[in-house]
Amino acid sequence: MVFVPVFLAVLLAFGITWHFVQPAPPTHVIIGTGPKQGVYYAMAQKYVEYFRANGVTLEVRETGGSVDNFSLLKQPDSGVDVALVQAGSSPPEDQRKGIEAVAGIYYEPVIVFYRGDTAITRLPQLAGKKIAIGAEGSGVRVMAQMLLSDAGVSAKADGSTLIDLGGDAAADALEARQIDSAFYVIAPDAPVIARLLATPGVHMMSFDNAHAYGRLHPFLSPTTLYRGSVDIKKNLPDTDIDLIAAPTTLAVRDTAHSAIIQLLVRAAQEANRGATLLSDPGVFPNALGSELPFNYDARYFLQNPPSILHRTLPFWLASMIDRLIILILPLLVVLIPLFRLTPAALNWRTQRKLLARYKRVRQIEQTLSANSPVFALRAGVDELTKMDDDLTKLKLPTSSSKDLYDLRNSVEYVRARLEHWIEPETTAASVAQ
Repeated sequence: MVFVPVFLAVLLAFGITWHFVQPAPPTHVIIGTGPKQGVYYAMAQKYVEYFRANGVTLEVRETGGSVDNFSLLKQPDSGVDVALVQAGSSPPEDQRKGIEAVAGIYYEPVIVFYRGDTAITRLPQLAGKKIAIGAEGSGVRVMAQMLLSDAGVSAKADGSTLIDLGGDAAADALEARQIDSAFYVIAPDAPVIARLLATPGVHMMSFDNAHAYGRLHPFLSPTTLYRGSVDIKKNLPDTDIDLIAAPTTLAVRDTAHSAIIQLLVRAAQEANRGATLLSDPGVFPNALGSELPFNYDARYFLQNPPSILHRTLPFWLASMIDRLIILILPLLVVLIPLFRLTPAALNWRTQRKLLARYKRVRQIEQTLSANSPVFALRAGVDELTKMDDDLTKLKLPTSSSKDLYDLRNSVEYVRARLEHWIEPETTAASVAQ
């Protein structure tokens, strides 16, 4: 009556709690990056060391770029668990469900190079020109198409030629005068940027409406590439240039293990917290500037330092203790009140058994008297005798022994009175002896 409900309550609490406990974190994670010669691939290598130090293997997989990475994240059987993606390159909202942002890790500016003596400061000025917009599957291509569409530049509208060409191939074509302009979404300290800044006749576009783009597209931010910041010795660039930039973002499936999310955030804080040519120290990683919804755990880990467990224990052990805490704390919330209530419940159960018999003894005493028929008195004696026999077999806690013997004395007292009324002389003689 007492222990079975307690056991069932504990079992129910355990079952409910277990539903919210994640399995152990994976020991092998795959991150999608981009071409091996690209910045994404190099950045992922920095994360590899951090993961290895925490007992997790981070496999870097070469991909076609940001668009390709989104596609891989959408395919559960692709093997890719995490990916570096460029803000602004994601598919339409209804096609990116199930993908979440972990952190923006650094700015990638939109850099436009052009040939010609006339300064170009607005994208509509590229109308009618041959423009390299990046390779198929790259985030550059998606960004270039979006910005050119905003500017009304297209083959149909003005005869512009949009060419699927990026990286060094686009730089070669620009140097060879085969194209008029080339789009890049890349860190300004990439070798190809310094190369084109030093190429005679090739100029980097300064966006005179950079702030407007930040209003049109929330994932874009106005920023400035300061004079000489790419190469101070050669003074590249030779003037301050206003740019628009999108953050490179760590993206995961919404089923990602929270421990892996924490590792990604901590790796980003170690690798990306410093200053860059476009941002001050401490700006990254952050939870800003992505069209993707931010992972709930990632926001927490970005805003809070590692717990004392994760500061002092190996990752696998801290993760295991985290899971045990999630399991044990709710159980304690149930168990502690149950342990406090169980003795009271047992005592109530014991008193209920005794009080029911006290009530019956009193009823017999009140309903019978010396004038009652002998058969009624004998029935009362028989019932009290049976009750006393039952009491000797009754299993009660030791703490209730006094109450039990008090009840047995009461039974014996009433039974003796009934026997006296049945055979007063015999009973009196027996009592005298």
